[in-house]
Amino acid sequence: MNPSWLIFLFGLTAAYKKMRFATSTNQMAELLQLEDELILDMSQYVEALQLKINTMRRFQKEWEHRLDQADDNPTTHVANPLVSFPLLRRMHIDTPKWLKYAEEDVSYDKFVNQDLRHINPMELQEAANGFFQFFNVYSLKENEVANGKIYGKQYSSRLSSADCLALGKHLENLKLGNQAVNWFNISLDRYEDRLDPIHKILESSRSQIWQSMGITLIKMQKLPESYVAFKKSLELASKHDNTWSAYHLLNNLAHMFIHLETCRGRNTTPNKSNLRCRYFTEGSPFLRLAPLKLEQLNLEPFIGIFHDVISKDEQEALINHTSNRLKQLNAHRAVMEAKVELNASKHVGRIHQRIEDMTGLDLEESPPLSVQNYGIGGQHTIHLDCEQFTDSGEPQPQSYRSAKVLFYLSDVQMGGYASFPELGFGFKPSRGSALVAHQLDNAANCDIRSLQASCPVLLGSHWVASKWISGSGQWRRKPCRM
Repeated sequence: MNPSWLIFLFGLTAAYKKMRFATSTNQMAELLQLEDELILDMSQYVEALQLKINTMRRFQKEWEHRLDQADDNPTTHVANPLVSFPLLRRMHIDTPKWLKYAEEDVSYDKFVNQDLRHINPMELQEAANGFFQFFNVYSLKENEVANGKIYGKQYSSRLSSADCLALGKHLENLKLGNQAVNWFNISLDRYEDRLDPIHKILESSRSQIWQSMGITLIKMQKLPESYVAFKKSLELASKHDNTWSAYHLLNNLAHMFIHLETCRGRNTTPNKSNLRCRYFTEGSPFLRLAPLKLEQLNLEPFIGIFHDVISKDEQEALINHTSNRLKQLNAHRAVMEAKVELNASKHVGRIHQRIEDMTGLDLEESPPLSVQNYGIGGQHTIHLDCEQFTDSGEPQPQSYRSAKVLFYLSDVQMGGYASFPELGFGFKPSRGSALVAHQLDNAANCDIRSLQASCPVLLGSHWVASKWISGSGQWRRKPCRM
């Protein structure tokens, strides 16, 4: 290269570091020149590639096609928002990803080592904000603008599918969900199958668009629509698409739909109903004389309801002992709770002994009993109570929850169902009964099947006493430990 050109380019790069491209069309013209340089570097780089040449050539042709349509005057050219926003989006979103893609098997360092630190990431947001400013002022329609029509005049420049996706994500970040979904749909309409390999590299494929739409819809509480979007994302995904979010949220939504049906009283019978009510005598020798009434709902993991196991006196004692000490420990749950130590009263001691009888498990290292009161709308969203223990040795920490017992201290007039979304059933708690639910499998791993929730209290006051069973020792009584 001519030394004078080197001096010019060095000066241009230094000047870029002081520029703000999004706030001036004059300076944005300089950004167009930088993109021109990148195109020339791309051309040389493509010639040096082996396996990537076809994909890179497709992108190069698209880039050069835009340049051919540019006006001779760069400042005039970037004054059009259909040019300026896509230009900024390409530089902020596409170019860094192309550089990352080019890092493997590189033989032309000038392109892959291009320094883009002088491009301020905030400028893309400024450009998007500016882009949307004129919609209300000039009563423009999104589809027309995306297709190159501004205020009645048709231009050759148009927004790409990736441009529309970026605008949709910007609106989603502003919590403008309906507008964001509209731009995601426009992005799908603008999608070109011939550019599919490029879109997969730039994470703007159809699968990614549907995933972005699904995330927006789930934030808008449009659960059936988001379920459809995530399903489409997975159907269209290839090995190059990052679909972890779609897969994870799709499973969550499936559980949510089952949970909603349970709350509405439609999933109250276990799918495998071969289990029966019986008298339970196995927990301790005392139970042979005074067996407990057990309704077993599930075998693995064990889930059962013990009926008539806490007397009215014990219920009232727990409520009276905690009613003046209730605190909201979790700002995201409409529930108040208070701890009850073992030595709080003779009732508490008897209840602890009863828990050991029901479960056959040792409570020595478990936390205190806790009494909760749920208000109107009070619920516990879908969750796992256990957390996978990473160390297979013993003793296990107290936070290692292996089982839980819930004593129901009141009846709820409407709502308040207990729900097990993974197992597909739930039940309406009754006063005086207790739920025993194991959280771990026989190998002491957190069992996903123990996923659970409680439905919102629609009418009434819901009182529950809960006991976590944790620490080391109790699982030695399990039949096997892999």
